[in-house]
Amino acid sequence: MVTAAVATVSVGAALVVPATAAHAADTTLGIDVGNIAYNQVYSDNAEVLKRLSEKGTNCNFYTGFWADPNNDRYDNNPASTCGTSSKGYQYRDGTKSWVTVNWRARAWCADFAKFAFYWGTAKYTGLNALASSFRTYGVNNGTWHPKGSYVPRKGDAVVYDWEGDGVIDHVGIVTSYQENNTDGTFNSVEGNRSDAVKHVFNTSNRAASVVGFTSPVPK
Repeated sequence: MVTAAVATVSVGAALVVPATAAHAADTTLGIDVGNIAYNQVYSDNAEVLKRLSEKGTNCNFYTGFWADPNNDRYDNNPASTCGTSSKGYQYRDGTKSWVTVNWRARAWCADFAKFAFYWGTAKYTGLNALASSFRTYGVNNGTWHPKGSYVPRKGDAVVYDWEGDGVIDHVGIVTSYQENNTDGTFNSVEGNRSDAVKHVFNTSNRAASVVGFTSPVPK
């Protein structure tokens, strides 16, 4: 059962192409993280579907989840209130409850990816509102993989440098990939992609914008 108030939807099977590089098997943890991200797009829950697009500029549910001081997982990163709300699971005083979450406004791709790590039961300590925190997390936990010699797995965070200036601009969650092919492609679900939660298809593992991948680690 997927936690985060979503309907259980299975992630599509990996596409198989002729093997050109060894690929580590998906982990149960990675599959769970990938399912959380995937189900944010394909849930049939009306409250979850409200989260698909931001309202106004950067006003979104996922930042609201992390920035709500009533949430035991409050991250203490500032974010402005923005007048929209919807239902979602939070922990308050150690009890999981289906409650109203007040949306907050800030760039939110990292808040979305951190949400997938969190409800997928991965360690999330060290992650924050910056996309670059996912590379730092990977380096610190020994699960950072620069592009070029690695086939991503389900549940990996993929980080991007859109401008090619060495600054990480964006992060998403890998949901499927071309198996055994470092020159292949992957699919991902990403928050704040064109102001919405998007299922992005067939990104090249070696795309100029891709910096690398971070695998989640257990708590």
